[in-house]
Amino acid sequence: MAKKKLHGGYSWPPPSYSYMGEYKRAAVTCDHGLCSEIGRNILLRGGNAVDASIASLFCLGVTNPQSSGIGGGFIMTLYNRTKEKCIVIDARETAPEKAHRNMFINDEFGSKYGFRAIATPGEIAGYWLAFKRFGSGQVSWYDLIKPSIDLCRYGVPVSKYLAYVLSVKEKHFETLPSMQSWINNATNKVFVAGDIIKRPELAKTLERLALSSDPEELFYRGDIAKTLVKEIQKNGGIITLNDFAQFKPTVHEHPLVNDHFSDNLAMCGPPPPSSFASTQLIISLMARFYGPKTNKEVLQRGPLFYHRFIEAQKFAYAQRTLMGDEAFVTEAKGLAKNMTTKAYADWVFSRMRNTTQPTEYYGGIRKQLNDHGTSHVSVLDSMGNGVSSTSTVNRWFGAVVQSVDLGIVFNDEMDDFSTPGMANGFGFAPSESNFIEPKKKPMSSMSPMIIYNTKTGKVVMVAGASGGSKIISVLAKSIVRVLFFNETIKEAIDAPALHNQFTPDITQFEDVVPKALMNDLTRKFGQTFKKTTGFEGIAQGIVVGEDGTIYANGDYRRQTDMHPGGY
Repeated sequence: MAKKKLHGGYSWPPPSYSYMGEYKRAAVTCDHGLCSEIGRNILLRGGNAVDASIASLFCLGVTNPQSSGIGGGFIMTLYNRTKEKCIVIDARETAPEKAHRNMFINDEFGSKYGFRAIATPGEIAGYWLAFKRFGSGQVSWYDLIKPSIDLCRYGVPVSKYLAYVLSVKEKHFETLPSMQSWINNATNKVFVAGDIIKRPELAKTLERLALSSDPEELFYRGDIAKTLVKEIQKNGGIITLNDFAQFKPTVHEHPLVNDHFSDNLAMCGPPPPSSFASTQLIISLMARFYGPKTNKEVLQRGPLFYHRFIEAQKFAYAQRTLMGDEAFVTEAKGLAKNMTTKAYADWVFSRMRNTTQPTEYYGGIRKQLNDHGTSHVSVLDSMGNGVSSTSTVNRWFGAVVQSVDLGIVFNDEMDDFSTPGMANGFGFAPSESNFIEPKKKPMSSMSPMIIYNTKTGKVVMVAGASGGSKIISVLAKSIVRVLFFNETIKEAIDAPALHNQFTPDITQFEDVVPKALMNDLTRKFGQTFKKTTGFEGIAQGIVVGEDGTIYANGDYRRQTDMHPGGY
């Protein structure tokens, strides 16, 4: 990508090819353009933001099977414009009742691949709860799923991103009987970009769920549960019928809120196991340096902003190491709530310095958690309601096994937990607050959030990201640049990413970050750098302008024919 030179500043890349939609009434943006369009169509039929989100999430499980699907789980943040209230639905996967903290000691492979890596999936229970409690009542459950049934039945083109992941996973697919459907019989190789993939087994499963008067009963206590458990146990997994029967999503009527960070704005999002507390802390710290409509030259000409942003990340990620499922880790709930307070942000701000500090200076326990493949949907409807949802099967293609009978790709969410004495799949040391316990949810980087004006009650931004631990940094980057520097949502998402997750204490960078900037950050502030790989940290954002115009953009980095939808 060619770079443009700004007089007196650094050499920055030109705008990407991504499309920023401008709409009058409503918008949807997610990790695949087809799914954005499906969500938009639900809005046009009278559905609300919750309905559209569910339809788009079902779609993403078909178009982006490497990252999400009904074999995984999700977290959803809702904002009700009429009540001016945020609510969170946590449908994250849970550890089976036979799980224990030592089950993967000396078995690194077992937490990532195969049927022992599966946690009880939460997608269907979460979707059904959201539909029944918060849907519009104007669109049927069947209508939310029907477009995805058609995509499975008639086929969907393989995106460049999916083709890349398939090529990486090919060696696994060749040896795993349940994954043979991802091999193209015509070539005896995995499908490539542009090929059409059909998923007939999943089409039948989705149709059964769509036609059911109680899909939660069918999936968790009926024939689907029995089929899944039989397959899992036959292949050495430990999930039982009781695990399915007892699964319940959690509704947080009073989620985390930061209403002090900037003028009349408030950020709301989920408590742990989400990492919203860390994401909002970065934004809150940067707000203490830069007010609304700060001159953009601060971003273009000098290194100080980037040093401060890296340092804010270190403090935020350090606190994340202390977190776990708040239902099991008593301290996590208090810490997360404390992190949203003005006093806490002021205290961290007072510790920020103009040079990098030793790792122990930032707090935390020098043990980091990580996750990987996810998908995100942001929706704003014509009534002013916002929904931000992030879904995952964890690593690419989850446990790299699927139900042969039902076509469901299983998650490997057990690898999102920590195991005593062992690093997880990404080389990070274990965190005791995230050790495995029966019915516990593993920590996640997912941070679906909504920003609204407390004076007017109107949504200002619906934002989220996918891509493992980089969710936190790319989401904070995008929000900071929109709110404090008046960049468009496209400019903010396009902007090169710098990511530091406290351990290892080194900043990862994209190719397009100016080398002169990194040299200045190293020479003046003591920062250290490491090049990162592509396809990670993918933001999705909707911004409402002062005149009411709605702008939506999806990250160009995920090569999935991504574009927003709206009207």
